[in-house]
Amino acid sequence: MGEAITIANEFSEIRVRRVDSRNGSRLLVESPRTGQWVTLCPLELEALTWQSPQTFSAMIGNPSRPLVPEED
Repeated sequence: MGEAITIANEFSEIRVRRVDSRNGSRLLVESPRTGQWVTLCPLELEALTWQSPQTFSAMIGNPSRPLVPEED
């Protein structure tokens, strides 16, 4: 596991680190406050660069729900 980097402001704090798996490197993104975390592969990270500010606003506006609902 790589060394953790903490990024914070008055609204949030996250910790990121590189983790290696059988499928290659991923970025582990953790929220110490909520205990939630996600691992993202390079393609998922690149997909963040394709998004508009409105996409991020929609995610922040509904923090307890996924942006795209899961199918039953």
